[in-house]
Amino acid sequence: MIKVSIIGAGTMGSGIAQIAATKGHEVCLYDSFDGAIDNAEEKLDKILNRLVEKERISKQKKKDILS
Repeated sequence: MIKVSIIGAGTMGSGIAQIAATKGHEVCLYDSFDGAIDNAEEKLDKILNRLVEKERISKQKKKDILS
């Protein structure tokens, strides 16, 4: 497992975080703006919910990614 650190939780940073986490890597996401990490987590949750609905990932895989 690789540890990936991403500075910036905007659209690009949160997307990179999602891909890295989906591949099983440990991800640390940083941002200096208040609420940016929370927004990135909400976006990730919505994206993963859609993938579960489309049966592209399991609910367990979603939990693993979020952890």
